[in-house]
Amino acid sequence: MLRARYLVVGLALGVLLVVAGAIGFVAGQNTVATDERDTGSSVSEDDTDSMMNGGDMMSSQMMGSFDEEGKPFDLQFIDKMIPHHQGALMSSEHMISNSKRPEIRQLYDNIQKSQSEQIEQMQEWRKEWYPDGGQLPAMMGDGQTGSMMGSMMEGSMQGMMGGNALDTMFLKMMIPHHQMAVDMSEDALSKAEHPELRNLAQEIRDEQSSEIELMQQYLKTAS
Repeated sequence: MLRARYLVVGLALGVLLVVAGAIGFVAGQNTVATDERDTGSSVSEDDTDSMMNGGDMMSSQMMGSFDEEGKPFDLQFIDKMIPHHQGALMSSEHMISNSKRPEIRQLYDNIQKSQSEQIEQMQEWRKEWYPDGGQLPAMMGDGQTGSMMGSMMEGSMQGMMGGNALDTMFLKMMIPHHQMAVDMSEDALSKAEHPELRNLAQEIRDEQSSEIELMQQYLKTAS
């Protein structure tokens, strides 16, 4: 189904939509941006919120539900959670890896380590449990082209926003993204066939629920 394929881009597309929206706004406000270079970002918090709402809605619609006929629940979960995690890895890499706030850099480290390990585990289970499950679609941004795109994206965002504004954008985007993973994991706790997957779902739920609370606190202290 197209919806399952669209999931692959998930958060990554959300980031690109935000960047595209920000670029369009700055292009339309070129004179203001020039005049205000010394006072900080030309993209206001209200503008950021407006762009984020569109990205959040797009990501939510792309997640879909576990309703693919004839496809085991556990396989559906794996095929949705892997690209969902990959989106978080790519976004955190290009938005907060160089944050000036140590707690944000620690969040980046935690996301990269935990979700990379979980992706690897789910890939192993997929091969073992569903050898005929077909190929998992490649994540948008894989390879050299993806690396170049990510660098361009990061440069554009850093150029338009100060570090704190970029941190704030990431947090506002990642909180609902984490909540999607929490909701998916809640589903898996009662529907997954394999106990290993249920254990992983509980780990994801607890871990990302805790990170949501942290990110909410970081937003309150953002300047």
